[in-house]
Amino acid sequence: MNVLVTGGAGFVGSHLVKQLVADGHNITVFDNISRGARDRLNDIIDEVTFVEGDIRSEEELANAANNLDVIFHLAAINGTKNFYERPLAVLDINVTGTQNVVNFARDEDIDRLVFTSSSEVYGFPNEFPTPESHPLQIMDSENPRYSYAGSKILGEQYVVHGAEGGNFEYTIVRPHNLYGPDMGYDHVIPEFIERLLESKEFTVYGDGTQTRSFCYISDAIDAITTTATNPAAANQIYNVGTQQEITINELAEHLFDVASVHPSIEHIESKELSGSPERRQPDISKAKAQIDYEPSVSLEEGLSNTFEAYCRDLLEMSVEEWRPS
Repeated sequence: MNVLVTGGAGFVGSHLVKQLVADGHNITVFDNISRGARDRLNDIIDEVTFVEGDIRSEEELANAANNLDVIFHLAAINGTKNFYERPLAVLDINVTGTQNVVNFARDEDIDRLVFTSSSEVYGFPNEFPTPESHPLQIMDSENPRYSYAGSKILGEQYVVHGAEGGNFEYTIVRPHNLYGPDMGYDHVIPEFIERLLESKEFTVYGDGTQTRSFCYISDAIDAITTTATNPAAANQIYNVGTQQEITINELAEHLFDVASVHPSIEHIESKELSGSPERRQPDISKAKAQIDYEPSVSLEEGLSNTFEAYCRDLLEMSVEEWRPS
């Protein structure tokens, strides 16, 4: 199978590319390396075609690959800090990029386009677990945080209606709080790990009672790769994640147990809480029923794997070597 992965040097994209290579597919990675890192693909770089380009350029995208069967579109700007500081760039890259990918898919006559949306499209859900049928919401057009949610809602619209006028099928996935090795340092789990490893003051935004449902990256990749070829996934939308909902305070305590250190927590205010939902818990029953999606990595195992990877990355030692006696 000939596959194009946009954003293939990002956190999710690089894990996806490695799995697709392991499955024996011919992969082209398209990424501008603005937030991704080519180093993430070092282990398999000789087994893929890497094209550096801007997703906003129709010409660069069109020249990246041909004779494609499947496109996985992940290229986007994410991260809460970017939502607040670069909302116009978020909208420009995410919306223009998706529009270009849809047009490219129509021209290429591919079989399926898999679009990575986001749990952010649900805004402030009022149903838990939250099903795919829940209304999509932009809670406040003046809050720059919603530049990302808005871009993903528009992206879904482009994919659905672009496929209607084209000759390809689509699948939309809405990941919920994915985590794992090599995800950068702009998310809550690596931020917490960094504070523990470097003995920094341990701070938590707000009172820590906000809840999330964290999904280990390998479980998410299993779902995303399945959607590319499973006939049941044609023209469908799926939540990807787990239904194990925990508070941010509980997440910190789980990491303390992994690290065998238990610092005191200082709760602080942050603008990043503005517009952030109090709860997030996906309903994954549709994916379970239609594509046999079943997350298998426990939170304890996933956090342990992630902590070990960041310990080696930051300190060049194992957790056992670092852990205080």
